[in-house]
Amino acid sequence: MGFWLGTLVFLIFEALGFGVVHFSGKPRSAKLLNHTLVATTVVCCWLMWGIVYLAQKYPLVRPILQG
Repeated sequence: MGFWLGTLVFLIFEALGFGVVHFSGKPRSAKLLNHTLVATTVVCCWLMWGIVYLAQKYPLVRPILQG
């Protein structure tokens, strides 16, 4: 899976999370907090995934072959 495809998956997760929060029967102030929590969670997970993906694709230390 490429970087941009993975980013698209996280954008879909964020849209689904916003939809669930928006259509819940909670008051407006609780929805605002929940929107913030969903956005923060998805952005943090995307950032962690992106760092790990790019670290594996472009390692800083090259492996040393023995033999």
